[in-house]
Amino acid sequence: MTNIPGKVSDPSVWARFWSDQSTFDDEFLRHNVNVFLENSREVMEFSAQDRVLDIGCGPGHLLEILAPKVDKVCGVDVSSKYVQQCRSRLIRHHNAQVEQLGEDYTDLSILGDERFNKIICLSVIQYYQEKDDVRRLMAAVKRVAAPGARFLIADILVDTGLLEDIYSVLRSAFRDRALLKTVRFLWRAQFGNYARLRRKTGLLSFSGEELSKMAQDENLKSELIVKRLTVNHNRSHILIWI
Repeated sequence: MTNIPGKVSDPSVWARFWSDQSTFDDEFLRHNVNVFLENSREVMEFSAQDRVLDIGCGPGHLLEILAPKVDKVCGVDVSSKYVQQCRSRLIRHHNAQVEQLGEDYTDLSILGDERFNKIICLSVIQYYQEKDDVRRLMAAVKRVAAPGARFLIADILVDTGLLEDIYSVLRSAFRDRALLKTVRFLWRAQFGNYARLRRKTGLLSFSGEELSKMAQDENLKSELIVKRLTVNHNRSHILIWI
């Protein structure tokens, strides 16, 4: 596994990938979202009054599940392909909004005066250009958060080896009865365009201490979540109160 603490030379390289990719098929993405929603239930405590923002919403599986259960859902993503898919998936939900992020993917000003009390960033920050982008994201989230909002950054890459990650995902797949779709995803992830780009650019990994310090610098209270929230037991998560 290539994890780097530094910088991707071309900040748009992953944005272009997500607009063209076929590695993460809908079946596996939806499975990961279902696992996340089930395991994060006590952390986020979604209710009918919630206004939910999904940063890096992808094709919109999370928002599609939440839309009938909350007051409003909003997704933002850098991928024009995913934004289009997300809008199509949510077309029947009048409480849904989807916007495409610009070159500065931490800039949430496109949301205007909208305010949200539940904010999620799932499996995203490892693809940022540099670590300080996460600090800028926290500052941007503060500007669109309602008082007392919860901001969950989930599925954060930590510095583990490739074999440990594969074993962790397969163990979850066996337990969740999702072995076939997971094996298919792992094959694509290790031998397709995603793997080649990942080897070339690397991914950002974060320690809990780093993320806690970023939140502290923004005068935000945070808590590291130690339970499994996604299909990979090796990933970490941080809950931030705004």
